[in-house]
Amino acid sequence: MTDELDPTLLDATAQAALVRSGGISPVGLVEQAIGRIERLNPELNAVVIPLFEKARAEARAAPDRPFRGVPYLLKDLALVSKGDPACQSIAGVKASGYRADHDSFFVERMRQSGFVLIGKTNLDEMGMGTSTNPVAWGPTRNPWDTSRSPGGSSGGSAAAVAAGMAAVADATDASGSIRVPASHCGVIGLKGTRGRVSVGPDAFCDNLLGIASEMCVARSVRDLAAVLDIVGGHRPGDPYCAPDPGRPFAAEVGADPGRLRIGVLTADPQGRSTVDPDCEAAARSVADTLADLGHDVADGSPSALAEGGFPESFMATMAVVTARALELWGERLGRPLTEDDVEAATWGAAQHGSTVSGTQYAAGVDSLRVHGREIERWWEEDGWDLLLTPTTPAKPPPLGQADDGDPMTFTVPFNVSGQPAISLPLGEDGDGLPIGVQLVAAHGHEGVLLRVAAQLETAMPWADRRPRLSDA
Repeated sequence: MTDELDPTLLDATAQAALVRSGGISPVGLVEQAIGRIERLNPELNAVVIPLFEKARAEARAAPDRPFRGVPYLLKDLALVSKGDPACQSIAGVKASGYRADHDSFFVERMRQSGFVLIGKTNLDEMGMGTSTNPVAWGPTRNPWDTSRSPGGSSGGSAAAVAAGMAAVADATDASGSIRVPASHCGVIGLKGTRGRVSVGPDAFCDNLLGIASEMCVARSVRDLAAVLDIVGGHRPGDPYCAPDPGRPFAAEVGADPGRLRIGVLTADPQGRSTVDPDCEAAARSVADTLADLGHDVADGSPSALAEGGFPESFMATMAVVTARALELWGERLGRPLTEDDVEAATWGAAQHGSTVSGTQYAAGVDSLRVHGREIERWWEEDGWDLLLTPTTPAKPPPLGQADDGDPMTFTVPFNVSGQPAISLPLGEDGDGLPIGVQLVAAHGHEGVLLRVAAQLETAMPWADRRPRLSDA
């Protein structure tokens, strides 16, 4: 089937334009997406909770809104949709048949803009992993090479978008869980500034103490900007609030970024992980392109990165967060979760959390803020506009095999500092596997990321590169 006949291979903006022009109906567009999921998902296992009948009904009643009838997917983690199953890949919760009794603000905003939710995607249990291989659902496979991992924890979302099941999919990032799967699956992934996108109305440990970010993976920069305009902004009860962007993010796509000062880092600043030569070469190639575009590009990065990502004392704080998460599920289900309900690593973390004192918890939060301040100073005090790195130090590992080194070496620090960061599919290896390159901006400056990402999308286009399974 050619692109002209298959609207699922278009980005969301083009799909919406096709509906407005009468080229396809909202129902027809949703049916195309459902058909694609039914063909490809048995091999990929990216969509684990299909919502097809509900999506058909929404498409039939879709109001005349900017993205009328355009399908999207929701990661089954922080966000919920009323009446639909939710389990965060916890086997015991899945078996209970629990269904959410409300919509998250994100879901409300997407529906108001015309998007239609067609299903929920696979993830590591409670988002605590890097492989998207939960006991509850089994592994998601990478559509570029189904013997490989899509990364995690948003691997289901990234694999689905790469394969054309939806043009955009919700994803979350507390240590790289948007950007790493985006890199491994050849799509774009944006982690916004702390507080840019609400996860309300639910409150879960202040969104992991502010390290977690809600956004999406997509195929085009204009889609990312459009979704950010739809779901961004403070909502009642949000513990953090990003600065007002001043104008729509969509206006940044194609805008002149001016001459920027861009630092480049291609080695693990801690010296623990060896960066794959192909990942380093991809970042260096982008650095050369940015220089050709008129930017001032030189090696440079925050010295605080040598201290690593999460401070050691913060891990005790995270163990408490895990214990609280299981306690919350017990309240929802009307019974405590037991060791049999969850994976061993999750249970171990929760048990450790029950031994942490209040002062240890507070010390972990303090260490997070101190380290984040040291990272962020490079932009504010040293006068840099962007940092360029490989998104990951290695390419996607085989299914069931641990990553070489730490896959989140380059991503975690910016969850600590709360800065916006984006992974762009700008490289590939000799076998055609995608390689992502990360750009990091100062606090509140997603607009700079979008302007430069759009520049690179034109200079180093990726739209025609698709995995084998997307053409099945």
